[in-house]
Amino acid sequence: MFIVEVFVNDVENTILDLELKADAEYFKKQIQEGSFQPIKTAQLEAIYLPKGETELILPEYFQSRLLPFSEEIEIDQTTLLIHGEQLEATNGKLFLAQDITIMENREALVQLMLVGAAGLMILIGFFVAHTGARYLVRPFKKLTHEVFNTAPGSTIPKIDTDYRDQEFCDIAEAFNRFLFALENHIEREKSFVKLASHELRTPLAVMSGALNVLEQRQSLSPADQKTIGRIRRAMQTMRDDTEVLLELARSEVSEGDARTIVLQDVILNTIDDLEHGLPEHAGRITVSNNSPELRVTTHPALVRMLLRNLLQNALRHTHAEVEVRLIENKISVRDFGPGLPDKITKDLNVIGMPSSEKSTAGEFSNTTFGLLIVRLVCERLGWNLEIAQSSNEGTEFLIHVNVA
Repeated sequence: MFIVEVFVNDVENTILDLELKADAEYFKKQIQEGSFQPIKTAQLEAIYLPKGETELILPEYFQSRLLPFSEEIEIDQTTLLIHGEQLEATNGKLFLAQDITIMENREALVQLMLVGAAGLMILIGFFVAHTGARYLVRPFKKLTHEVFNTAPGSTIPKIDTDYRDQEFCDIAEAFNRFLFALENHIEREKSFVKLASHELRTPLAVMSGALNVLEQRQSLSPADQKTIGRIRRAMQTMRDDTEVLLELARSEVSEGDARTIVLQDVILNTIDDLEHGLPEHAGRITVSNNSPELRVTTHPALVRMLLRNLLQNALRHTHAEVEVRLIENKISVRDFGPGLPDKITKDLNVIGMPSSEKSTAGEFSNTTFGLLIVRLVCERLGWNLEIAQSSNEGTEFLIHVNVA
């Protein structure tokens, strides 16, 4: 379009500078010879104004102009190239006008055709680009869909590696290698859990058998029998905790172990075990309860493990008292220590998010590993863990109990 515009302008300048000036020379000779006659055709107009005559007889577009002049003008829908000059020989004035409206219209038509051609090229280009993009993106979308639909499980199906482009084949094969390694890792974990389950049950069975032998001898004093009873209860707790930990490692807990329990009884028994196991903590835990008959149907071993880890964590980080309160459907455990690190607080205070989306156990130090167990147990029970307070004035954990 720019080239057409330049070309038309060059043609107009050629008419003004060469053609009209050549016509003017031709008419000058006729005027000098006395044979000039005014001319007005469809494209050209030539007028001679002798000396002394008024310009009013001239067309309006020739009037009141300084001679010489040569320019383009527009009158209504007509485009004219006009030329005028003073004749020295006769002291008259010669005016020429050439109509270039047809050429201007043709220029507009050519420009319109170019616009249409450009629009058609853009449309074709868009169609070609869109089709090409869809052709190029199709295998990528297929690969993305297969990766997105890959769900974890005991067996993870491999994704298709049949692609026309080698790069997508390499990506799919690399992902399948990752899935294969992941399956091997999961299988090793399962084998380890099974082995640990067997190895841990064996010494517990031996201990239980030894306690039975001691009781059968009937040679123990009442104080020893009381001690044996405490050992047996601790061993049973260890057996239950071992089973629970192994089931947590397998991401499963048997529904058949659920029983209806009174939370206050579980809390008091847990405190009693802690105080006898760690005599230096005796008397440091206070309990208040406005729902003494609150009952829940759940796994007693999980609840006991949850409370024991919370209380141990509180006792470890403060030398002051630890408060346990039952408030409607919430259990509050509060200490008066220095508070938790910000990162641990941020990780533990997220309620309702799947554990896979939270921080991993590797991010917890040994001193906060009990809090990791607390979080896992809450997730397994369907209870919510909240840090109501964590500052230099102490830490308060709130457990929202799902009574149903």
